[in-house]
Amino acid sequence: MSKATAFFAYSIGKKVVMALTGLFLVSFLIVHMSGNLQLFTENPVAFNEYTRFMTHSPFIKMSEFILIAGFLLHIYFAVRLSTLNNAARPEKYHYKKDGESSSWMSRNMGITGSVILIFLGVHLYMFYGIYHYGAGESVDAGTAFKEVWKLTQPVSVTINNNAVTIPKGEFLTGEAAEALQGQKVMAVSMYKVASDAFQQWWIVMFYLASMVLMALHLQHGFQSAFRTLGLVHKKYTPLIQTAGFALCVLVPLLFALMPVYHFFVK
Repeated sequence: MSKATAFFAYSIGKKVVMALTGLFLVSFLIVHMSGNLQLFTENPVAFNEYTRFMTHSPFIKMSEFILIAGFLLHIYFAVRLSTLNNAARPEKYHYKKDGESSSWMSRNMGITGSVILIFLGVHLYMFYGIYHYGAGESVDAGTAFKEVWKLTQPVSVTINNNAVTIPKGEFLTGEAAEALQGQKVMAVSMYKVASDAFQQWWIVMFYLASMVLMALHLQHGFQSAFRTLGLVHKKYTPLIQTAGFALCVLVPLLFALMPVYHFFVK
């Protein structure tokens, strides 16, 4: 057994992977949140342009594989650590009261993580699934071009006497929109998908509840990751704790305000 294999066979090795993948996923959350801030505007163009970049950039597409790997590793090692901990202590010590040696959050990271995983599945279905695989709706070609709607059906158009077919999943050019003036195309707007979803009260409530659990998960996980990696110092630990608290409040709060904004303001 190599040294690297032996390291990951122990709990500390699994915890290090959990810490590194957790911090990586936190960085993704921050980037994702910063892009989604455009949902607070009433102009769909900026958010749809952001969506086009995120779905067509080769760099982003490559990064998606790294992100998926990070998620899978984080989930796998979380399950392995939980299984090992339960196997090591098959029966709880009855004389210990809850909270004496560990916090409620540390004992229930698996529960909050599982709910967040369910939330992620619903989130992907409602947004990624509809945007990529939905039928879209009939919209004026000029609107589809100006507001950056993605085609859900190919469009055939004559531009400068040349027959051009714009495939499904692409966007109209200015020339195509001009040639199709007054005609309808089947397309989808990510801004409209999000705004329509956030008009439903149960989705708003589901998001709010999930973001509360996200905040709790981040609050414990962020500081635990630094402890696991040995980044503990009397000078820097208070700064890490402050940054962790700000992170666990600000990121989930901004995500939660997006559906609230569209439900009550839009």
